[in-house]
Amino acid sequence: MGAAEELPFDYILMDCEMPGMDGFEATKMIRKEEGKYGAHIPIIALTAHTADEKGKRIIEAGMDFHLTKPLQQSQLVDYIRENEKL
Repeated sequence: MGAAEELPFDYILMDCEMPGMDGFEATKMIRKEEGKYGAHIPIIALTAHTADEKGKRIIEAGMDFHLTKPLQQSQLVDYIRENEKL
């Protein structure tokens, strides 16, 4: 069985502006745990800011893709379809 078949989620939608622990910190913790198992679940950043405004933090945290809020269903579906081809 491949690693993808063993992972509990196909994707994680991460709100970057959560109270308490923001999405950047949460993503770093997820990536640290994944490293113990050799796993990688794509994390999609959700933020009201443009990628230009938060781009560096998104990449540094380990997120795979960025979508702006309000979330457009078509953008999410397009990303998933493209990612499935990889």
